[in-house]
Amino acid sequence: MSNLSNQPSSCYGVGVAAGVIANLSLGASSLFWRALAPISPTTLLCYRILVSLITLIVMMCALGKLSGLRARLSRKTIGVHAAAALLVAANWGTFIWASIHGHVVESGLGYLIAPFVAIGVGIVVLKDSLSVVRRSALLLIVGAVLLLLRSGELSHWVYLVIGIGWGGYACLKKVTTLDAFTGLLVETTVLTIVLAVLLPTTSLSLGLPPASLAANITLLMSCGLVSLFPLWLFAHAARRLSLSTMGFFQFVLPSTQLIVALVFYRQPMSSNTLFCFFLIWFALLVIVIETFLSARRQQQLVRAIGGRP
Repeated sequence: MSNLSNQPSSCYGVGVAAGVIANLSLGASSLFWRALAPISPTTLLCYRILVSLITLIVMMCALGKLSGLRARLSRKTIGVHAAAALLVAANWGTFIWASIHGHVVESGLGYLIAPFVAIGVGIVVLKDSLSVVRRSALLLIVGAVLLLLRSGELSHWVYLVIGIGWGGYACLKKVTTLDAFTGLLVETTVLTIVLAVLLPTTSLSLGLPPASLAANITLLMSCGLVSLFPLWLFAHAARRLSLSTMGFFQFVLPSTQLIVALVFYRQPMSSNTLFCFFLIWFALLVIVIETFLSARRQQQLVRAIGGRP
């Protein structure tokens, strides 16, 4: 990732705007799914998968990105994205359920926990070494989650599924050579195949309540754009900003979710939950600042070495 100081200010500004809007739109998308509340969450998940696949195919055909796709697919790549597909389905489905049933605080907490899940996977699976600062932040998040579990105030499964699912999804995306949209195309294709098996053999259905058909059909047909537009903006930002700058955007989505929960859903939030929320927020801030300072020191070292005769 290029240094920010070497980038034009207009390019940097566009990147920041794209990153902020991507996370704001993701955080506020709970309101979109709440507008479709007459339809069951499982049916909405089915439509989200199918419409996202169709939207991706149309978009990638228009951009000429489908050519040569088969050559980029190996058994390992397909396996990675098949696993990612299951995680993204769990994430999408849980988020839709939480949005419809008024558990937005929990979904916001899930996205706040997700980066720490990714760190934990890095330690256990990839044998990553952590600084004292990161270890302390990780212990802080574990303590906050244990405190939440003991309190019994929230639907714990919501933030655990979203946190583990999104964190695990991020880890899998790090070991693939496919770009974000091509990867999601493979994932939605896998999920569509799963739906093709489940729809005729289970109680899953694409049927819509007659009373809501006319009012919600436009919203349903736009759910692919709702899912993909933030992803496009995020990819746009990632190409223009440093990793340390992108880290600060991890606060925007859960913070937006918290505002949506309190302002639009009027979801009650105890002082204990608020304390745990900000404890996790603080731990994430510590990691982001440490990443920023580490990147800055590395850049200074590179400049110092480069300036030697």
